Amino acid sequence: MRKVQMVTDRELEILKVLWAKGRASVREVQDELVKESGPVAYSTVQTLLNIMEEKKGLVSHVVEGRTFIYVPLKSPERTIRDLTRRFVDRVFDGALDRTLVALLDSKPPTAEEFDRLRAMLDEAQRQGSPMISSQNHSD
Repeated sequence: MRKVQMVTDRELEILKVLWAKGRASVREVQDELVKESGPVAYSTVQTLLNIMEEKKGLVSHVVEGRTFIYVPLKSPERTIRDLTRRFVDRVFDGALDRTLVALLDSKPPTAEEFDRLRAMLDEAQRQGSPMISSQNHSD
C-alpha cells in the first residue's frame, strides 16, 4: 500500500472533477477546470493526471479508442480522511486538541456549527471511539 501523498491544490481540483463526473477524459477535466478557475493547458492536465496515477496512486485510467478515461481510486470521504490524518500527524504531531484550536482560530464557527460540533463530540464520547471509525469504512 502506498504512503498517503499530499495533493496540490490543482490535483484536488482534478479529483473533485472526477468525483463529480465519476470518470472523465483529459479534455473533459480540462474543460471543467477552465470553467471553475480559468485557463489551464491540456498538457498540464495530462501531466498532472499522469503524476496522480503513477506516483500518487490517486487515479487510474482505461483506454477507450484512443482516449484515456480517468477514474478516482478512492472516494472523496476516504481521500479527505487520509489527507487529514497525514496533515494532523505532520503539522500537529497528531494532537487533535491543537488541531481543533487552530481550526477554530482560522475560521470561527457559527452558533449552528458549534451546536453540531458539540453534538458530534458528545456522540463520539458516548460511543467511546471516534465517530470516523464508524463511518465510510466500505471504500
